[in-house]
Amino acid sequence: MIGSPDALVVGAGFAGVAAATALAQRGARVAVLEARQRSGGRACSWIDPATGEVRDNGQHVLGGFYDETLRLLDRIGTADALSIDPSFRLHLWERGRGEYELNCPRLPAPLHWLAALARCSRFSVPARAAALQLHAKARALLGVNGTVRERTVEEWLSEPPGHADLMTVLRPIALAALNEDPRHGSAALLARVLDRLLSAPASRSGLALPRRGLADLLLGYERYIESRGGEVRYRATVLGLRIAGGRIDGVSLLGGGRLDAPAVILAVPHERAGWILPPRQLDPLRGAATTPWSPIVSAVHAFDRPILPARFVGLLGIPTQWAFDRGPLASGGHAVGTLRSAAFADAERVPTDIADETTADLREAFPLARTARLLSARVYKERRATIRSTPEVQALRPGATTGVKGLFLAGDWTDTGLPPTIEGAVQSGHHAAGLLR
Repeated sequence: MIGSPDALVVGAGFAGVAAATALAQRGARVAVLEARQRSGGRACSWIDPATGEVRDNGQHVLGGFYDETLRLLDRIGTADALSIDPSFRLHLWERGRGEYELNCPRLPAPLHWLAALARCSRFSVPARAAALQLHAKARALLGVNGTVRERTVEEWLSEPPGHADLMTVLRPIALAALNEDPRHGSAALLARVLDRLLSAPASRSGLALPRRGLADLLLGYERYIESRGGEVRYRATVLGLRIAGGRIDGVSLLGGGRLDAPAVILAVPHERAGWILPPRQLDPLRGAATTPWSPIVSAVHAFDRPILPARFVGLLGIPTQWAFDRGPLASGGHAVGTLRSAAFADAERVPTDIADETTADLREAFPLARTARLLSARVYKERRATIRSTPEVQALRPGATTGVKGLFLAGDWTDTGLPPTIEGAVQSGHHAAGLLR
């Protein structure tokens, strides 16, 4: 352990790694303390003991417009671990309508979106007109947010200018972006996502997946910290904060140890922050610290051949919401990942029932799946995937500063202005590091 670090970062999820590496880049000696034996937090990978394949704890989709995440990956040298589509392309299948696509050509903005809307067979002329006004509608909401009643996504999309066809396509996007049913999700959060997406040039609008697994995105960050005089400690559980005279003095560790430092960034989930913070500092954050979780249920199906018509496919009108082509498996076959966001109904269901239902959904949507042989299907439940993204919860999300000098908060649950995503987590880490001077 380094003698006296300039700062402690508690938590090695994406928020903690972003904060720690940003501080190290500025020359600070940072000690990262992580209770688990790995980094990544709730966005991680592991080796499936049954197959030997790399598995993520959910199908995490990123974007070429994730500026903060890409800045982190460039810093630690893992940008190549992310495979980004050259421009936005979203293949959709809808029960009763079949397949259609939103595909942005490499044209200057906003021509790329105009062309994508014009070529999408799902949109009528009135729906295209409504879609063309979507960016202005999102910016208008963000411009007045806080002075008017917060809306749900469903309420906002129903307001003029709107159209039923546009709402149909946006609902699954909102569900995935917020991990919340559009009937309950925050319109302001969706508007922020749409503003970023629609503001991005075509070359930076593509969706992205890790080439192998989420863990590769943070691979080697420990060397980055250590090469700059810092240290990363796993299996280091922080039990409490040491505060003297209204200023942070360090942390208390499981086992009776302590570590002193003049600054601490607490980059842990909201529940754990509630356990670590002393009562006086917790009281203003109690509502956020006790916010319910929203679950995500994903699955990986192995077929004897590829079955999807595109890398990403949104599924409308059936329980399974998204399907992803994860490529050939070393053990044989071809992997298809699926996703169900805000999966409250599935959280306690028997995994085999979910796998059977998902298989039936894939075979309904994709003709190639009907003749393909299913080799295996594994279901993964992340019951504590994200905080809720309702308007009520947004009012509770805290900023990075606290009432204690030298103590800062980071994490996807803090007030980033974004949904609880990897991008939001990284942004919060960078922001907290920027406040530490």
